[in-house]
Amino acid sequence: MNDHQGSDQEKDVNQQLAPHTAASRAGETLDEITSTLRDFFNRVPETVNKAVERAMNVRDTTVLVRLSESSSDSLDTLVSAGIFKGRAEAAAFLIDEGIKAQAVLFQRIQDKLTEIEKLRDELRHSVTN
Repeated sequence: MNDHQGSDQEKDVNQQLAPHTAASRAGETLDEITSTLRDFFNRVPETVNKAVERAMNVRDTTVLVRLSESSSDSLDTLVSAGIFKGRAEAAAFLIDEGIKAQAVLFQRIQDKLTEIEKLRDELRHSVTN
């Protein structure tokens, strides 16, 4: 065999192996992508739960509240059911939900407070002028 013939045979073998090697690499890449996606989707519920927990735990103000016995029992029910870790967390949730449910009322109150502030400003200007 001469060198030219040997090199042609190597090219033939490499060409026959190339599709198998490329397919093998594509399969490995596909497996890696599948594995990465599987890991990602397995972590999504954990990530969402952590985000909700962080949002629920962001508290800037402490308020001491006296509750009726039935309200206190309702908080205890939420805690016993495992929905909240403690009474304070359950109470904060219920207060936030109550405020959302009464958004129209709070907007009317805010509008009236804005009007009152304008009237106060007018009175101040009338006294100073």
